[in-house]
Amino acid sequence: MTKLRYKFTNDILFKLLFVKYQDLLKHLVAVLLKIRIESISEFVIINPEMPPDAMGDKFCRLDINMTVNGQRVVS
Repeated sequence: MTKLRYKFTNDILFKLLFVKYQDLLKHLVAVLLKIRIESISEFVIINPEMPPDAMGDKFCRLDINMTVNGQRVVS
């Protein structure tokens, strides 16, 4: 097993992982909301890339639009 060089306490790494592997994010959202993954019919990340203004600045905003059981959910 390979040891990770970085910890996922860094917002940038967290966002990169979930933007690249959107199915992981969809599963995480389903678990957090305590809903079945099958109830999510649409799942769209609105702003996948938002660079910080300066090096070292912190950023992380990940807007998700989805449809759950026919109802539109916007975060």
